[in-house]
Amino acid sequence: MKLEIISVIVSIISILMSLSTAYFQRRLSKKSQKISLESIYYKEIYWKYLVGKIPDAREYVQFANSTKEVTDTDRIEEVLIDMRRDSLFFKFTDLNFYDSICLKLQNIENKYVTADKMIYEKYIDFEKEVDSLLNEVYDMILSKYLGEK
Repeated sequence: MKLEIISVIVSIISILMSLSTAYFQRRLSKKSQKISLESIYYKEIYWKYLVGKIPDAREYVQFANSTKEVTDTDRIEEVLIDMRRDSLFFKFTDLNFYDSICLKLQNIENKYVTADKMIYEKYIDFEKEVDSLLNEVYDMILSKYLGEK
């Protein structure tokens, strides 16, 4: 009698373990599929910016020693505007990401737009600050591409 009860309990535990394993594997599979699908969107929308447009546009930005001004910022400003516009997809699929990426891109654009006359050393600090902000954008996009938070 005791052996039969133990046998039934072990069977029930075994069935519950099998069901929970199947459930968690299904959830993990769905999450993996979602990450894979979403990564396509991040790559399709942002790849051209991350590896081409931003670095190319940054090369045009210069410091004019004669006038002590940051010059030729039009291209990078335009790229940042285009990138915000292309991010619109995420307004409907991931509003937190959309708001964050747009805010960061707007902050970078504002840096360029409001850059006043400065000495060269100040320009170096300006460039470091812009690089740091761009790194945040790159990190944010790459994290989402890899399915991280």
